[in-house]
Amino acid sequence: MNHVSLLAIAGSCRRRSFNRALLRAAIARAPEGVEIRDFDPSRLPFYDGDVEAAGDPAEVADFKAAVHAADLVLLVTPEYNGGLPAVLKNAVDWGSRPPRPQAWDGKPVAIMGATPGRLGTALAQRSLRESLAGLNAHVMPQPRVLLSGAGAVFDDDLELADETTGKHLDRFMSAAAEWALRFR
Repeated sequence: MNHVSLLAIAGSCRRRSFNRALLRAAIARAPEGVEIRDFDPSRLPFYDGDVEAAGDPAEVADFKAAVHAADLVLLVTPEYNGGLPAVLKNAVDWGSRPPRPQAWDGKPVAIMGATPGRLGTALAQRSLRESLAGLNAHVMPQPRVLLSGAGAVFDDDLELADETTGKHLDRFMSAAAEWALRFR
């Protein structure tokens, strides 16, 4: 496998988040040659045009540079009230702002999510896909990780405890790396 730089972003601020646990499990199963940088989107201020007009804060400039530099962005989203968490939507919004080209333009993206519920973050992922499509990002269509019943998949230490899910993550991460290479 060729070298792939991956920027990983979990859209949950919770310390004991299933989505952060899913991200850790995915990182551990990344194929050889994938270099991963984890970015915490809670570092970003909420988007504000007045703040932007004064110049990007350092955290925003770092984020935009990280997205531009990555071969692939992996977004891991919980689902809150049938939609995206504010912290993740805020990251998408900041990345869409000038200078041009905006950070999402032509960027390969993979999306996954986990929930203790039954829908496996399907609505949040759909919303995220729609936002990114409007920004000309290339969102990987398949395979998808819509992990439902997350409480049964992770142990008390939030380590992946389900081999079927692990094998699916192996396939997902391999496909994501290949997806990134398609757009070089």
